[in-house]
Amino acid sequence: MATSLSQTPPHPSSTLVNISDDADLRLIRVLAPATSSPSNFETECTTAIQGGDAAKLLRSVISNGAVAGLLEDEFALDEAVSAFSLLTVYLDRVGDASVEKELCAALAESVGKIEVAGDDETALVKREKQSAMIAALFNLRSDAVEKVRLLAQIIDLADATALIQGQDRGVSPLADMLDVATLKASLALWGSEIPDEELRALYEAIVRGMDRVLALLSKDSSGDKTKLKKVKAANECKQKYVLFVLATYTEESQLDNTSAKYAEEASIGAIRDPINLFSSQRQLTSLPAVVALQKSKPALHDLLKIFMDGKLQDYRDFTSMPDKNSVFATFNLDESECAKNMCLLSLVSLAAEHEEIPYSVIASTLEIKDEEVEQWVITGVSSGLMEAKMDQLRKVVLVERCVVRQFGTNEWAALKVRLDAWKTNVRGVLDALKNSGNLSVHRSLPILLKLLPIHCLCSHFNVVDLRQCPARDTIGTRDIKQEQNPSLILLV
Repeated sequence: MATSLSQTPPHPSSTLVNISDDADLRLIRVLAPATSSPSNFETECTTAIQGGDAAKLLRSVISNGAVAGLLEDEFALDEAVSAFSLLTVYLDRVGDASVEKELCAALAESVGKIEVAGDDETALVKREKQSAMIAALFNLRSDAVEKVRLLAQIIDLADATALIQGQDRGVSPLADMLDVATLKASLALWGSEIPDEELRALYEAIVRGMDRVLALLSKDSSGDKTKLKKVKAANECKQKYVLFVLATYTEESQLDNTSAKYAEEASIGAIRDPINLFSSQRQLTSLPAVVALQKSKPALHDLLKIFMDGKLQDYRDFTSMPDKNSVFATFNLDESECAKNMCLLSLVSLAAEHEEIPYSVIASTLEIKDEEVEQWVITGVSSGLMEAKMDQLRKVVLVERCVVRQFGTNEWAALKVRLDAWKTNVRGVLDALKNSGNLSVHRSLPILLKLLPIHCLCSHFNVVDLRQCPARDTIGTRDIKQEQNPSLILLV
């Protein structure tokens, strides 16, 4: 007696689908009308079922375009997804891992390539079915590379409304998954080494999705009060994933027209908004694709460099050059907004270099009037890039914390000098305690230090938490001062 596929021990995900012994044959009869020759299709599939050949059955379904019938109006969304889920169960019964992966990709492609014309309600429902069917396949697969590929297809097929950022969590599960922290956690959970090429394709799909979201929001005239928030969130999400795309190009030999396009896009995004994604964009100029802009788009690259580590005077010098000034019109950059951002970045640089800054120095650096200084300091603090207080009587700004715009070899060397001086001071305090005979305090210090989080000590002394700050992370530094509390001394 021939072995039927339905007699195979049921897959956990198929127990709600295989509710009868002839479920396989009934599924084939449902799919047959969408093929060019329904009778031949049924005969071919029935032979595969009776022979227990899952691979042959799936190939027949895929080659005949049978899944297209599930998009028709006669099938509700849940019915289409249920039928497609039964097909995905057969993947686990193929028996050959490489063939199984090949058929998984082909099955998803057979859904994704179905052309749905128009933007009416019927077309939207069909696209929703396509996305939901591939989502069902995504949920049933465990291979990391397969899941990455399927997620990219889901994003490409999904309606833009399902991708909108800036909404409360739970409104759209797909939009929630595109949150950077959530996606990174998912990739780690899937637990396999995913090639850069696969990640790049996923990130590019997300960028395309954000472009669709921005296009949708630009046409929205409903008076939605959260529109600006959603536009800002979509732009930030897009810029983050453009940076991720560029990070997958690790060698100069990998660069191509696509990398050049994204390098240009990332540079324009970083110049337009250098504040909100400050930490993410700090190492932009070190990426190979962006470095290549020195030859292909030198003016844009020079302007980007100024926004990364230059000051207002550098910006003024740049804009005074006729051959450089055209960059604003070429790349649709608002020169007045660029100037404002450069003023803020110059203030941040000034705060990173000095613990106390006279109002007059700020006014001179930013080329503003003395009475405008306090407003600029408030703006700097509001940006989150610095913390400071203003002494209005002395006319000075007291810097408490500030990010460093670039933290490279020179900055690490300077930090080492400060820590070495600090270590000398610490040992002097310990020697003084020892010589004074207060040995109990001296002996308790190392134990106390182990119990105190290192980041608390660093915050107390206004220095960097070295565990949290590799060379490419955001780091806040300022001059190290000897405090009068010997119980809060970090032994280096």
